[in-house]
Amino acid sequence: MSFTAVVSGETAITARGPLKEAAERVMGRLWIDQVPVRLASEDASLWPSAATAGVEGRPLCWPGQPGPGRAVLDRAELLRARAREDGLTDVVLLGAGAPARAAELIVRAGAAAEGGRGSLTVLDGPDPGAPLRIREDPERLNRTAFVVTGDDPATEALREVFAEALREEGLSPDGIARRFVTVAEPGAAAAKHATEAGLPLVEAPAPTAFGALSPYALVPAALAGADIATLLEEATAVLPSLTRPENNPGLVLGAILGGAARAGRRTAVLGGYPAALPGVAGWAARLLREAARGRLAPVVQDGGMPLQPDDDLFLLTFDGRPHQDDATIAGPLAAQLVVWEYAAAVASYLLEADPLAAAERPAPMTLDDGTGEPLFADGDPGRAVEAHTTVPALAGTSGLAALLDALAGRVGPGEHLALVAYLDPDEARGQGAQVRRLAALLAARCGRPVRVDWGARPPASGNDHPDGCVYLLVTGNVVRDVPVPGRHHRLGMLQLARALGDARDARAAGRPVVRLHLQNRWAGLTRLLDAARGDI
Repeated sequence: MSFTAVVSGETAITARGPLKEAAERVMGRLWIDQVPVRLASEDASLWPSAATAGVEGRPLCWPGQPGPGRAVLDRAELLRARAREDGLTDVVLLGAGAPARAAELIVRAGAAAEGGRGSLTVLDGPDPGAPLRIREDPERLNRTAFVVTGDDPATEALREVFAEALREEGLSPDGIARRFVTVAEPGAAAAKHATEAGLPLVEAPAPTAFGALSPYALVPAALAGADIATLLEEATAVLPSLTRPENNPGLVLGAILGGAARAGRRTAVLGGYPAALPGVAGWAARLLREAARGRLAPVVQDGGMPLQPDDDLFLLTFDGRPHQDDATIAGPLAAQLVVWEYAAAVASYLLEADPLAAAERPAPMTLDDGTGEPLFADGDPGRAVEAHTTVPALAGTSGLAALLDALAGRVGPGEHLALVAYLDPDEARGQGAQVRRLAALLAARCGRPVRVDWGARPPASGNDHPDGCVYLLVTGNVVRDVPVPGRHHRLGMLQLARALGDARDARAAGRPVVRLHLQNRWAGLTRLLDAARGDI
């Protein structure tokens, strides 16, 4: 027997076995606490940060609500029309977190439905690879609009880099201003800069993980050609199902996720089979990470990760193909955006997390991760892989193969490995594919899920270092770097500083951390793959 919700015959969510039982155990509490009604009414008492924002009079991006997106629909359409008049068909989004990935998902889904190709590029980290490619392709640069949704040093640096590139192309200050659109909360630093520089500003509620239907996702998606008006209509049609006592898809999915975590299944492996919506698993994983604040560990199944259910993990597929003891979800894009945000809020409530807490500002830049000099340098000079760690059980190893063996052995039952690459994720340049192959090899070695991230700190970081997470950070030398106008550093230095700061944060949270630095990115990744295969 299964635990199921169906919306309009299109969106179906099902859980079986222990997941069904775990969900049923928490469903009563959700109704006793009136969570569906309180979510629908945007009850600020659900979370401390929401109550604080209410006192301050600051609206927040609320889970599954299309209102903020609908409020800027006309403005977004005008901005798109102006961009087309200026010949701007490509969009580069300077922002991070779940809303940025939602924008990417919306554009990809729209392009797939129309048999075309999306024109949105998300830059959520300061690796110099993508900025160099855009700057050095005048045709592409001259057809690109930039949407700024981030409010952190990396986003500020990227904005200045591209503004300088446009100045070098001979654009006037007014011409440059027409190329940038800022989406920000009134009073934020990004909003102040936009006002002072005369850039178009779209005001939005304070950013949270729940931004798939907010201006942070919909404005860049609209400029990239997505039909956001239809998306909002379809999302609005789902809302009545989220307040009813029976067949409530958001409540069912939230109970599955939160109930599983409360019962000890804290690792949700998302994927398993090709999804009807490419990218939905990656967006959902980012959403859950930001909303659950370390109390639930989502991992995208990406080759080599365990598919069999275990005592601490479960597989959630996106194509509706049933698997014993697993959960499935299938449905159109708009419904999934609404249902997943609602479910993430329900799961956060059950796990006593505060998904609306304000973002933490990154620590000041420093080139120190607290692990000291390299333990060893594996490989030829100039092409070696340097190893850094303070974990006693790992610090005694000599050689890359031995270190990876010891690291795989360190990921025990109930744990997972986070492979965080501060490199260029572009698949066409090969580094992305190599990192994913490395993840698959490491997953096969340790028999546990391996999460792949690209060194982009989510805006709502909170407790992003859950118990049971072992970190492998991969950094690399930059052959060609990009100076940041008006600063004394370059993008590559900013990226390395972010990596070292993340390493310090994870160590401070008590998590095991290994950092491997590639003196040559290509040679280093090849050597890492050889070591993971046992070829060296």
